[in-house]
Amino acid sequence: MKILSHSKFTDLPIKLVVSDLDGTLLNPDHKLTQPTIDSVNALVQQGVQFMLATGRHYEDVYLIAQQLGVNLYLITSNGARVHNPLGELLYEDHMPAEAVKTVLDLSKGFGIHRNLYQQDLWLVEEPHEQLLAIHHESGFEYQIKDFSQIDLAHIDKIYFTAEHERLLELEAVLNQHLADKLYITFTSPEYLEVMNLGVSKGHALQMILQQSGILPEEVMALGDGMNDLEMLQLAGHGVVMANASDTVKSQLPYLPIANSNAEDGVADYLQKTILDKAH
Repeated sequence: MKILSHSKFTDLPIKLVVSDLDGTLLNPDHKLTQPTIDSVNALVQQGVQFMLATGRHYEDVYLIAQQLGVNLYLITSNGARVHNPLGELLYEDHMPAEAVKTVLDLSKGFGIHRNLYQQDLWLVEEPHEQLLAIHHESGFEYQIKDFSQIDLAHIDKIYFTAEHERLLELEAVLNQHLADKLYITFTSPEYLEVMNLGVSKGHALQMILQQSGILPEEVMALGDGMNDLEMLQLAGHGVVMANASDTVKSQLPYLPIANSNAEDGVADYLQKTILDKAH
């Protein structure tokens, strides 16, 4: 994947803005605010495309995207799936079933909540009310299954939620056995996610840019998590949220900082850098 040097930002006009959801476009209650909706609509009315790139499931994101009221591509499951504005699946990269089985075997006994994204389903082994609350806005819900009894084909993503220290222990075990086969990353301190090797928001974005003829230098990307790194590095104008982890900020010290998602940071940044300049 081509990574821009960022020694200076391009003077080319922005043709596409791509945003992460949780911690970025959504507020701390995981909701879209009216200023955010208004800014995205104003952006699109000026001829700039808008896109979402998230670790969330497509069925979840689609329902949130409807609130924006604009046509947009959706990069979901951290880049394992891409849908066009018509809702058509353009790309999917699921994990080999044997690798999924290995992850499930290795993660037993950690006392960690385990989640599978399998095509249009969200599967768990036991209830987790806090997770359901995060998805309340879209109404997307999990199904409770016995993981030992399901077909492990077409798994796009596995994610774990627990205290950070416990997830660090699991991350070390998974990397020891599967670092050369799977992409393992934290999206926040409480979420560890696993996808097929080569999957990332940045890789999915790059494929869309190649198909659409948009240059990376003509893209603004906004994010806050470790799973946003490739996307932020690819874009000609990467933007880190003020609420991003210190790890993200330390790896991208040359990028501008937007206000936090609690302060409508995306809307504010779009207003200052694109919308105001159009008047």
